[in-house]
Amino acid sequence: MLRNDKFSIVLVTFYVIVYVTILQFESTQYYGFIMLLFAPFLLCWMVYTILKFGKYTGPELGTEEFGYQDKSKEELGVF
Repeated sequence: MLRNDKFSIVLVTFYVIVYVTILQFESTQYYGFIMLLFAPFLLCWMVYTILKFGKYTGPELGTEEFGYQDKSKEELGVF
């Protein structure tokens, strides 16, 4: 479960949403500041999990210079 990239994304996103919501109310701002201490560790864990265990399902770049998946090579034109 800790090596699942989708789980880490959902958990950290939920954590950030709760953090931002807690900061909106004056009575719970203290808890928000405590949550702020753990946010960098969770963010680093999420990035590490995605880079280490995430699977890329798109096409390989090969000899091409750019790897756009939403446009064909003919549509790109000259920059």
